[in-house]
Amino acid sequence: MLALIRARFAVAVATAMVAALPLAAFSSAANAAEKPFVDSDLAASAVQLEAQIKSDAGPATKPLAQIRKDADAAFAKNDFRGGMTLLSQIVAAQPNDATTWLRLGRTVLQIRPVNDQERGALLERASTTAYIAYQRTTNRNEEADSLAFLGDVMRQRQQWRPALDALRRSPTCAANMSACASNTASACSTIRSMPT
Repeated sequence: MLALIRARFAVAVATAMVAALPLAAFSSAANAAEKPFVDSDLAASAVQLEAQIKSDAGPATKPLAQIRKDADAAFAKNDFRGGMTLLSQIVAAQPNDATTWLRLGRTVLQIRPVNDQERGALLERASTTAYIAYQRTTNRNEEADSLAFLGDVMRQRQQWRPALDALRRSPTCAANMSACASNTASACSTIRSMPT
C-alpha cells in the first residue's frame, strides 16, 4: 500500500515538473544565446573529449564523404568500435556537426564493454557526446533528441540530478508527457530505494 502511494506521488511530481516545462522554455527564450540545460562537469568533459578525439584522429587521410561511407559499412557489419573511430574522425574534421556527435554517442552505447571499467568509460563518453551535440545544434528537434538521450545515459550512469534535469528540459518530454513521467518516476523510485 505504501509503495503504491509512493509511486503515485512520484508520478504526480513528475507530471508537475513536465507541466512547468513551458514556463521554463518561455524564460529561456529571453536568453536565446544560452541553452537551458548547463552542466559544468559535462562541459569540462566535453573540452577534454574533443581534444582527445582531435589528437587520436590526426590529420584526415580520406575525404569526409568516404569516411561516412566507411562508417556506414562498419555499421552494416555491426562493427561499432570501427564505426566509433570513423565517426570520431568526422567530428574532428567538423566539430560543429551536432548530428554526427549524437550519432557517435548512440554508437558508443552499442559497444559491448569487456568489463565494468570500460562500461563506465563508454557511458561517460556517450553522455559527453550527447552534451556536445546539444550545445552545438541549432535544430530544435535535434536539441530535444540530444537532451532525451543525455537524460537516458545519465540515468544509466546513476547520476540522477543531471538525468532529471536533462529530461525535464527536453521538449520531447513536453510532447510525450506520459513517457517522460514514467521515466522520471522510475528514476525517482530508484533514488528512494537506494540505501542512505
